[in-house]
Amino acid sequence: MSQEVSIEKYGDSFREAAVPLFVKSLSSLLAMFRIALHVGTRDLNEKDIGKFQEEIKQASKEAEKSAKCAEGLGDSIDEVSEKMTAEYGQVNRKSKDLSCTLQNHQNKLRSLEAEKELIQSKVQAAKLSLRQAEDSVRAARAKAGEKQTGRDVGIGLSFLLPCVGIPMAVAFEKERQYRKSEEDVASGDCSELKTSIRKDEEELNQISNQIPELYKQITEVSQSLEETKVAEEALKERRAELAKLQSRMRSCCQYLSTFQGKVGALKAQSQHMYNMRPLLPFLEEAGLHSQQVPDAEQLFNHIQLHRLIEDLLTLQPKIRELQLSEDSADDYMK
Repeated sequence: MSQEVSIEKYGDSFREAAVPLFVKSLSSLLAMFRIALHVGTRDLNEKDIGKFQEEIKQASKEAEKSAKCAEGLGDSIDEVSEKMTAEYGQVNRKSKDLSCTLQNHQNKLRSLEAEKELIQSKVQAAKLSLRQAEDSVRAARAKAGEKQTGRDVGIGLSFLLPCVGIPMAVAFEKERQYRKSEEDVASGDCSELKTSIRKDEEELNQISNQIPELYKQITEVSQSLEETKVAEEALKERRAELAKLQSRMRSCCQYLSTFQGKVGALKAQSQHMYNMRPLLPFLEEAGLHSQQVPDAEQLFNHIQLHRLIEDLLTLQPKIRELQLSEDSADDYMK
């Protein structure tokens, strides 16, 4: 909002400061038109010369002040433009950085969710394998128990019927050892599966803790990015408005500077005046330029200014006729 006020104030300052000075200069130029038409082609007396030189002095002074005022405002606008361009660059870079951060967060979230899904499937499969391994342990343990019972029976029979009991005890012991080995293998598998499940569940817990935090970061970055884009768009629009004002102000500055130069030339020519003849071309040129007001509907929108321009437009052909009559008189004298 502060930038918006600063842009608007330059247009107001131009209308309030530079234009009134220009109006004073134009008023003196109009007075010179009337003096020239009043005295015509005769030689000037001291009163006429005094009036004319007073007006040209006033016109030159006010034209210079108006041009300097406009130039100062133009420099200020250029400075604001540089600052706004720098600010826009910062906001634009911030927007790009936030977009990049948001993209990275979203990619990381997708990766974590995919990893979470993969680990969940892995844990589910491992738990199924663990149940199967535990069933195998129980089955092997039960069979080992049965074989141990058979072995013990065989040992008991060996005292009564050695030829039957001893082979029976040996056979059942071998079978018991085999089942015990199966139980040990299945128990080892259970232990490995439990360790694997525990590690996966720990990793799953870490991922599950990261995901909500990542969602929070994505929300915060998204909000910041949205706010930054709004600010970026607002600055873009203000820069466009300022660029238009810059262009208009430069046109007005050039116009006032040229007008100052033409009035200055008229002033220089009037230093040793004795009649209007040498001044008429310069007077006409200054008048013609003054009527080419740029941006008349905005920066140069001033009621008195428009009235002065209308009066100059009315008198301009008469100045031209006076000049042509002088030229005709010179041709006749030749």
